[in-house]
Amino acid sequence: MPMKRPVLPKLPNMPLPKVAIPRKLPSAALVSKLAAALTPRAPAPAPAPAPAPARRNTDGRPTSSFAGRSIWHTLSAPFRAINWRILAAALCAMGMLHIVATLAAPSLALSTAYARLDGILPPNRVVILPPVSPQTQPLPFMTPALRYAMCRYDTARGPVDVSVELSETGSSLTIYTIDGEAVYTAAQSEVPLHQVRIIPTDGRFLGLTPEALGRRSAEVPSATLAADRGIVVFAIPDLGVSYQSAIEQHLAAVSCKPSSPQ
Repeated sequence: MPMKRPVLPKLPNMPLPKVAIPRKLPSAALVSKLAAALTPRAPAPAPAPAPAPARRNTDGRPTSSFAGRSIWHTLSAPFRAINWRILAAALCAMGMLHIVATLAAPSLALSTAYARLDGILPPNRVVILPPVSPQTQPLPFMTPALRYAMCRYDTARGPVDVSVELSETGSSLTIYTIDGEAVYTAAQSEVPLHQVRIIPTDGRFLGLTPEALGRRSAEVPSATLAADRGIVVFAIPDLGVSYQSAIEQHLAAVSCKPSSPQ
């Protein structure tokens, strides 16, 4: 049986709305201008400062600060290459080494002053040295402006008394230990006679003093010090040939002998 085709209903005839067509579309240039106007702009950069006027020399020629900086840069190049921390550390190390070497020199010396004078000076006796000259000086760097009297003291058998008159200007008394340490020094003063007693360092019993026995001591030492061995040095200025006799008297008055019991 043949199929029938469907019959569509007819739509009503409705009028379409009218749309206004612009006479002229906007161009691309106008669109770009509108977009640029709506886009926010960044603030304009500040104008660069005007260059400073060139400095001129006394003769009117302009100077160049760049040339000055270039010369300073060239001259200071070696100093910039120095490591100042390493340099400071090296200077500190050199100073410490110098101090240690100076303090250790007496202990590291091959021959000390006491060793040189040991064969020249008898123990506990004063020796008047001749005027200093390159041939007669027992120690180096002794000045010829002074005359010397020396004594090598040794307290192994008991105390040693040293008596010196320091009445002349420039005279001095110095007592050294075997290591070269000055344990007593005196110069010209209002008290001309200096009496020093050197006692052993082992703490041995040296007997009762005269005061402990109820007697007055005939000699009161100016100072008492403890040392085993060393050198006593008395120095007086050499005033020339006219004063040789007076100088010899002062040198002969120096006493260095074992202490006698009182």
